[in-house]
Amino acid sequence: MVNFPLFNHPGLLKLLLGLRLIEPLWVVTGGVLAYWLRHGLVWVPSDYMALIILSGAGFAVMASLLGCYQHHILRQSVWALPRLSLAMLATLAILMALLFSLKASDEFSRIWLGYWLINGVIGLHALRLWAQQVLRTSRKKGAWQRRIAVYGISGKTMPILDELQTARQEGLVLAGIYDDNPGKVSTDLQQSGLYVGNLKQLLQDGQARRFTDVIVALDITQYPHADGLLSQLHALPLNVFYCLPLPFFGRVQQDILLPGIPLVQLYHQPLAGHALWLKRLMDISISGAALVALAPVMAALAVGVKLSSSGPVFFRQQRGGFNGGTFEMLKFRSMKSGAAALTDASGKEQQATKTDPRITPFGRFIRKSSLDELPQLINVLRGDMSLIGPRPHAMSHDSHYAILVDRYASRQKIRPGLTGWAQLNGWRGETETLEKMAKRVEYDIWYIENYSLGLDLKILFMTPFALIFQRNAY
Repeated sequence: MVNFPLFNHPGLLKLLLGLRLIEPLWVVTGGVLAYWLRHGLVWVPSDYMALIILSGAGFAVMASLLGCYQHHILRQSVWALPRLSLAMLATLAILMALLFSLKASDEFSRIWLGYWLINGVIGLHALRLWAQQVLRTSRKKGAWQRRIAVYGISGKTMPILDELQTARQEGLVLAGIYDDNPGKVSTDLQQSGLYVGNLKQLLQDGQARRFTDVIVALDITQYPHADGLLSQLHALPLNVFYCLPLPFFGRVQQDILLPGIPLVQLYHQPLAGHALWLKRLMDISISGAALVALAPVMAALAVGVKLSSSGPVFFRQQRGGFNGGTFEMLKFRSMKSGAAALTDASGKEQQATKTDPRITPFGRFIRKSSLDELPQLINVLRGDMSLIGPRPHAMSHDSHYAILVDRYASRQKIRPGLTGWAQLNGWRGETETLEKMAKRVEYDIWYIENYSLGLDLKILFMTPFALIFQRNAY
């Protein structure tokens, strides 16, 4: 059987997480059932119960070490069932060795351990076979799919389509074929409905999340705008692959997406699977706790804003969000109510300067200390923003710099942040030169491509120190 990579679909991840929780729980349940089989329906003594719970935790560790929760193991019982049996056997063997070393083995029934091993293995196998049936049923219904878009009609295209047809039962399906040269699109291809449109349509469909991956089947060296093509594809929060000439088959990693096609991955989908869940969980928990803890401070700041000048407490502005979307960002108002936005000759909104007359004295204080940003915790809680990510810019800045700064749009591959790697490294505040904006973008993209939970925690820890020692915000 060809080993196709499984897609990190949320439903699949929930199934794996469920198995991680239910299987150790079954080991605990199996220990209790084994005691009842040996001694009848009586209360399980505390010393037995302690060993049972300890073994459940030990099984969870052992099963993870043996790879029982790897995606490809989930699909194939020929690999999953022996590993689960070995995990159960190893857990009880370690338990027996522990009891022997403590000279307590005679105090526990060996028949009980035998019953436990048997019902534990049977139950674990039943759970895993059920999970595999859920996976197969979902695949047949068209759920949990990895939808692949192919850009380019060339000699590489048909082998890719053939491989996708083989992979369909594994959840890999063709979302459509795109190409900018209408002359390459045959009548048969048009009538089949497989041809969807040109590059512009590809980008629109990518932003709409109509597919999860893009395979570029063109010879990029002959493509007249290869740089522009790759920059535009980089802005999509998707996996992007390039199909090498077919003679390269066998010379590169073959199971990267389609085992029969030589692919190299150009761009990774950021924050997929567990990383996405962990980041969102951190956003909700920390922003929620911070809003409760800082409520008195925010109330005092609101009073200060009202006393400093007439007008609303909050400043609301449309900002660029995830995947080209927009959202209403909240800040404490730091400028005089009704102060008109200043624009330059190109129509780009000018950022606040050190001597900006629109800023109130109290507003200058909260801007310098970044206290005006605290209402964005509400944006984080409701999912418009994240605690850590590229800072959102005014809409006019996004349209202006997208043309001038390479890969600027790639900042929107993840949710914008309350603080970020660029701000931590000094690229905070006014960006009055193109070079400063380019440097900020460079740090933002580095963060996206190197995201980890540890990096987020580092940025959170270091941000207060950056606010104290940096002097380029006003």
